[in-house]
Order: sequence, then structure tokens, then C-alpha cells
Amino acid sequence: MGRRNTSRILISSAFLALAMIGVDVMAQTAVHPSTTGTTQQTQPSKGAQNHNAVESNPACQRIIAECKKLGFIQGQWKKDNGLWKDCFDPVVKGGGTPTRDGKPISVPVSSSDIQSCRAADSQHK
Repeated sequence: MGRRNTSRILISSAFLALAMIGVDVMAQTAVHPSTTGTTQQTQPSKGAQNHNAVESNPACQRIIAECKKLGFIQGQWKKDNGLWKDCFDPVVKGGGTPTRDGKPISVPVSSSDIQSCRAADSQHK
């Protein structure tokens, strides 16, 4: 009966270890309420909602297409190659020039597309 008890102890220990690991993982990934008593929001950020709004505008779609043709990629803003931060925003919102590797780059879009997209962008703020 010594072997049988040893097997039970080992199986119980393994199960207990796995259960504790699972609880630890769940605790790390759970949504915790903030200190003010409200829970975290699961809705997309305001910037993401705004991008969705301008993406449906034909003028904005043409600007986005030109940025993509120049090689700008969504999510690569840390590499100075981001679709939104490095190309779209400077063209539509002004305040700068689209850049790549710190150098200005020209985006071939019409001024009427820029004005139309700015109008659509300002409506969704």
C-alpha cells in the first residue's frame, strides 16, 4: 500500500500545483476595479473610434490609400513609419509634415480631399 499512497500524494501535489498556477494566471489577467469604484472600460479608445469614422469617408480613404502606397503601416509609429501618426494625421490635422526616418515626405493628395476629410474628422470628435 506504500506505492499506492505515494502515487496519490504525487497526483494530488501535481493537481494542487496546476490549480495554483491557474489561479495566479487568472489573477494577473482579471479586470480589477479602480480605486474610485468604477470598473475599467472595455470599449475602444476614442482615437480608435475616430479612425473607424474617418475610414468610412471616401476622401479619407483616398488619403489612407496614398499613405499605404508610400509604405506607411498601421502600428509602426515607433519606427517613424506609422499610418496614422506619421502620415494621415500630419496631412489631415496639419501641424507637421509626414515623415520617414525623420525626413519630410510628400503625400500626393488633393486639397479638396484634405478639406473633406478634415470636415468628416471634426464631425466625429
